[in-house]
Amino acid sequence: MFPLYWFSVPAILKGWMDRVLCQGFAFDIPGFDDSGFLQGKLALLSITTGGTAEMYSKTGVSGDFRYFLWPLQHGTLHFCGFKVLAPQISFAPEFVSEEERKGMLASWSQRLKTIWKEEPIPCTPPWYFGQ
Repeated sequence: MFPLYWFSVPAILKGWMDRVLCQGFAFDIPGFDDSGFLQGKLALLSITTGGTAEMYSKTGVSGDFRYFLWPLQHGTLHFCGFKVLAPQISFAPEFVSEEERKGMLASWSQRLKTIWKEEPIPCTPPWYFGQ
């Protein structure tokens, strides 16, 4: 789980990605996307935001949240061969009630019980941007 920083990952996570998901380990040319070296492995982003779900909708001030997932899920994870599961997003946990935060944690906990049965998302432009 990480907080969304400037519509991306925190610097420490970006540094880790730069050092670990490198050519020769996670991918090669050729040897990316469905042929990436991490093929067959599952990846999932668990993200918290500072804004509400409405802010990250198609008509919201920040636009559809899926637009921000494209570089992370498709451009990084799928590029390295991962099968990507739908993200777990907790919108504005610092601005909701304690009860709502507990609901977010309960939802995440429940999801983790059956995570291995989930189907990966199609990492294609239509999933992120529609038709």
